[in-house]
Amino acid sequence: MMLKAILIIALVAGALIGGLMILRSTGSMGVPGGEVMDRAKKRAREQAAADEDADRGR
Repeated sequence: MMLKAILIIALVAGALIGGLMILRSTGSMGVPGGEVMDRAKKRAREQAAADEDADRGR
């Protein structure tokens, strides 16, 4: 009975640690480069300015 509980705890701990290691190694895979982020920020500023101008034109 005690051995079964220890085995279950070890399996759960191993699964959690393994999952965390996978998340850590793949966490930055989908992040675009700095150049892409700069273009996106510039586009967002341009769009905000255009929206503001459109709101004033009403």
